Amino acid sequence: MLKGKLDELDHNFYAKIKITNLKTAIFKIITFLASAKFIALLCLLILLFVKNKMIFVVILINMLIMWILIGVLKNTFKRERPNIKRLVNEKGYSYPSGHTMTGAIFYGFVIFLIMISDLILPLKWILTIILTLLIFLVGYTRVYLGVHYLSDVIGAILFGTSYLLLYIYFTYFILSLI
Repeated sequence: MLKGKLDELDHNFYAKIKITNLKTAIFKIITFLASAKFIALLCLLILLFVKNKMIFVVILINMLIMWILIGVLKNTFKRERPNIKRLVNEKGYSYPSGHTMTGAIFYGFVIFLIMISDLILPLKWILTIILTLLIFLVGYTRVYLGVHYLSDVIGAILFGTSYLLLYIYFTYFILSLI
């Protein structure tokens, strides 16, 4: 019964999407912001430009655990990708959305770092809102581009956020000991 409801939700949501060339071009850029290549580049930039190398280490550990977790989840659920018009080519299983989970975990951790930083409060909130919107936009782009179901994205946000909260708890505890 639940599977039938999820299938209905997935198909109804996708049916409401209106595809245009401009949106497709913009959404390809947004989805790239949560790709493994782009996140790896951001990690390299963090290594080069952040003075506190411990931040790089906790981000790198977070990303490595995350990519392993995504692989385990995808190979556990083995959900095939949607059989709809795909605007980009993707390989592998559909559930959970790797881009969405990557965005939730990476940018969610950046939000955590921003919130514990010395930045002024209005800037913290502006950056937090922008990054939160980015996380949800990445999820939407994955459905729009035809490579995930809405339930793949929702699952990725739930898995990613749950994992992230645990990682933040342990990281914050470990960093307070140093």
